[in-house]
Amino acid sequence: MWHAFLDESRRGPTYLVAVVVVQAHDCNEARAAMRRLTKPGQRRVHFNVESDRRRRDLLARIGDLGLRGRVWHCRDSDDVTARQVCLSAVVPKMIDLRVSRLVLESCQHQDVRDRRTLAEAVRKAGGELGYEHFRPAEDALLWVSDALAWCHGAGGEWRRRVSALLDEVVDLDRV
Repeated sequence: MWHAFLDESRRGPTYLVAVVVVQAHDCNEARAAMRRLTKPGQRRVHFNVESDRRRRDLLARIGDLGLRGRVWHCRDSDDVTARQVCLSAVVPKMIDLRVSRLVLESCQHQDVRDRRTLAEAVRKAGGELGYEHFRPAEDALLWVSDALAWCHGAGGEWRRRVSALLDEVVDLDRV
């Protein structure tokens, strides 16, 4: 059984979602390892506010844990539309990978819309996929997808560094 953890990033006109997929029996150990990476007083790891040196260290630690992910991206100035496009594309892949549970970072103003988009995508894909929203501090595995999305979106050195941790990158503008 697999669980997946999704977070998003915005870089100019490009909207990205990253998903890390973890075997269910490995989730607690991976969460504990990620929590150990927080600094004193830090409730979570958030790549947007970390220094470059710390980002490099965090990526190396994520790699050491064997965590891998996928990225979907599209160009759209409207976050609502871009998120729906990306989520709709993620669902069939999660079903193909036999993911039973998808955890998304909660953003209260979009959670209801996400649930509608996901329900429709699951119905169209003809499979089963449970999904729920958590705040970033509630599940440390969301920090991994945050890191993957941030690095891929940053391009350059960061995209090169994260590429070894990505099994797939899907450009939805070319699909």
